[in-house]
Amino acid sequence: MATFEVQVEALTSLDIDGSSAPTQTELSQFLTDGAKEILNALPRSKQSLFTTSNNLNGSSPNFTVLGSEIFSVTRDDGTINQPCRIVRPELSGRIRDADDMMAATATDPAYYITNNILSVVPEPTNAQNAHVHTLNYPTVAFGDSTIAKFPDDAEYLVPIYGAIKSLQNLLASKSSNTDITTALTAINTELDETQAVCDLINTQVDDAVTQLGESATQVDTDVDTALTAINTAADKINAAVALANSEFDLAVISANSSNEDTELAASHVQVGNGFLSEANASANEAQAFAGEVNARMSQVSGYGQVVSGLLNAAQGYANEIQAKINIAQAYGNEVQARLAADASEYGKYEKQQAKLQADYDKGIQALR
Repeated sequence: MATFEVQVEALTSLDIDGSSAPTQTELSQFLTDGAKEILNALPRSKQSLFTTSNNLNGSSPNFTVLGSEIFSVTRDDGTINQPCRIVRPELSGRIRDADDMMAATATDPAYYITNNILSVVPEPTNAQNAHVHTLNYPTVAFGDSTIAKFPDDAEYLVPIYGAIKSLQNLLASKSSNTDITTALTAINTELDETQAVCDLINTQVDDAVTQLGESATQVDTDVDTALTAINTAADKINAAVALANSEFDLAVISANSSNEDTELAASHVQVGNGFLSEANASANEAQAFAGEVNARMSQVSGYGQVVSGLLNAAQGYANEIQAKINIAQAYGNEVQARLAADASEYGKYEKQQAKLQADYDKGIQALR
């Protein structure tokens, strides 16, 4: 006969081993749990065929119930095993009182259960043992093919139960696909890095705006001031030249007069030369301001180069963002594909689990 592992694999199409869900160890537990559930589902008259005796003596006078179904309790009176009557825990004192009408004796023993502990009165000894008969829950291993002391007509339900739990185990593992979790983590990583790069772009653009503001300040303030000063100097030059021309004209008149007043002519020439000196000074001043304008314009050009460099850097970061978004999108596609595959596989196993559950429920009903 095929082992229970082979039967479960045939029912589920799973390859059960020690490395993936469900493991062979888990399958053994499923089979053991299934055998226990099936025995509990049997009518009591049939359960009594599959009991085991737990012996109590002077070394172990009490029995820990732990949810065990108690079928009967007996105590050896030295000749035969006498059946023990059950009493309520609060009457435990009375059955120990030899003068009480409820007193337990070797030929009329009693037992009670309190705090999950079964106690027999009179207390068992090594010479006069007590016996607690409970349902025999077997331990079933994945490599077994039969179960001792188990109803033959119910044994086929054990691998069905194991198959149901194995599929449930597999379906539960599908909800925690590590590949999907890894891909989602990678997406978050790329998006977090993208945010950091966006911050770098903002920094570059902000710096570019600052440089442009500096450039505008140079044009709007220093250049405008210098140009105004050049215009003022030009006006001074024009005024001084006009005055110098007037003086030179007067000098000519004085020199050509009938009196030939050379002294007066020399005086006008001297004054005219003074005005020319003023005009020359104004011209030098205008030239100085023109030089400042040229310097400011060169500085503005420098700002433009800095701005261009900052914008190029921002463009580089933008390209990096696009690359990271593409990577995140690829991971997203991977997640989508894995989810679709898992959903398809999940649906297949879920349907098989439902069919097996229906067969199992039908079998349990037939046993009752």
